[in-house]
Amino acid sequence: MKLQNTKYPKYQLTINQKGDESMKLRLEDLACLHPDQVLIEFSPEEREQAWQQTQAQGYSNQAARWRAYLNCLCLNTFLSYLDTEPNLTKPNLTGANLLETALDKALNKPLDTPLNKPLVWPDLGDLPSFWEVVNGTAVELNQTRLVLIPSEEIKFTALRVPREWVDIPEWASHYYVAMQLNLEECWLQVSGYTTYQQLRDHGNYDIIDETYAVDAVDLIEDLNVMWVTEELTPSPKLTVKPMARLSSDEATTLIKQLSQETPYSPRLDIPFAKWQALVSNSKWRKELYQQRSLVYSRKPSINLLSWLDNFLEAAWQTVEEIRAGNGEPTLRLAYRSQQTGLKDSLNGNSSASSPFSENIPEAVTAIIKLLKTNSSKQTNLPAIELLGEIAHGSLDAIALLADMINTTEDHDLRRQAAVSLGKLDPNHPQAGIRRVKIIDLEMQLNGSQVAFMVTLIPEADGGINVHLRVYPTNGKYLKTNLQLLVLDQQGEIFLSAQSRSADNWIQLEFNGERGDRFMVKLVLGDASFSKEFVL
Repeated sequence: MKLQNTKYPKYQLTINQKGDESMKLRLEDLACLHPDQVLIEFSPEEREQAWQQTQAQGYSNQAARWRAYLNCLCLNTFLSYLDTEPNLTKPNLTGANLLETALDKALNKPLDTPLNKPLVWPDLGDLPSFWEVVNGTAVELNQTRLVLIPSEEIKFTALRVPREWVDIPEWASHYYVAMQLNLEECWLQVSGYTTYQQLRDHGNYDIIDETYAVDAVDLIEDLNVMWVTEELTPSPKLTVKPMARLSSDEATTLIKQLSQETPYSPRLDIPFAKWQALVSNSKWRKELYQQRSLVYSRKPSINLLSWLDNFLEAAWQTVEEIRAGNGEPTLRLAYRSQQTGLKDSLNGNSSASSPFSENIPEAVTAIIKLLKTNSSKQTNLPAIELLGEIAHGSLDAIALLADMINTTEDHDLRRQAAVSLGKLDPNHPQAGIRRVKIIDLEMQLNGSQVAFMVTLIPEADGGINVHLRVYPTNGKYLKTNLQLLVLDQQGEIFLSAQSRSADNWIQLEFNGERGDRFMVKLVLGDASFSKEFVL
């Protein structure tokens, strides 16, 4: 099973009107529980930027792509913190409960030597070749190297550092920093750090996954201790045991062997002595990354028509069919009868004699022009949907939608563009599909119903993005405590969302690969609905 949390983190769990308040409370509570730890907030836009950065890079599998995304977001957030945090030059620690040592005194005054601008090691352009195979990112400050180790663990128990960052002489670092990312609520928690010597001599070595681990309780939580320690007693040059070497012929053979398609990093597929000799060489590591990416890029594209088997049973309908069944006008008719404000955007007025009212080709041209020049999501979202209803046979519309899928940073617009493209050109490699089913969970809903909407979209890496949404068909809000669950092939809950009071909808999103099976369940009290899907 290769299902993964969505590449669009903001839709992983329930989206509701209370999210901001909840985030602040949780962050405040965390700050009270760990007063010495650094907590850094990042914006949804910064989160999206990190994803776009990694989207532009080629990775051989979804695990590598997700690892790269977490590392990129962690790196961007931490570098911004280093650039703007005044406490790095004016530590705010006090030594009230400590002995009056030179370190204690130093913690209460500005650093004598300000931190230089942090540098990514070895270079920004090299990072994809690291992230393809191993977790972690190295940063250098004043000749001191830190390795940032990101994690999504809900309950952080230990810092786990891949062996490469410890036992490869060129990679070894003075400090290893635990970074906990909360993608939903947009914050990063620096849980603490350890030193090379502590990790190498006292860390728990795991022979199975080739990592060194230090329990969370043994980490030093306050980064200011690190900065001041470096000022008082700079870290000496690290002494790391030399490693074995490879010949060029051996490296070529290993690269060919390890370039085969796998859904995981090949770091454990050969003895570590050979692996570290291979990836420590910049040229060989980059070649391995390029070859693995090339193999994955040759995977055939997905045809959305193969997904229709998921919706052959009765009651699965298009959005337009649902609207018609409820007596609502289709979007096309709504625009013709001026029941929406988008018409004003297209025509500049609501005149019934405008070309849009009667002439479909001219309307398509007007919508395309609007989408190329307008930046309002409120206007563009229904315009994209309308294009999927009226632009059949328009090559310009198909080209525009395909371009929007590749370039837009807004997930709602991108998803709607793929769905509209699927209506105009079902065989297009970027076409998506959307179906809806009306569900009545017996008497639990007191006669009301919900709509269960499924959207499937092909991804550039050969994967499939799955978006699930549940919303009321009558009334504004969902019933409280309605659960939306995604279960993997083993029947384990993979993702979940639960409605609260005043929720307009609940939704989940994740990525999978062809052949993946999963089940979706809707549960309200003792009543439930379930549906199995195959990608």
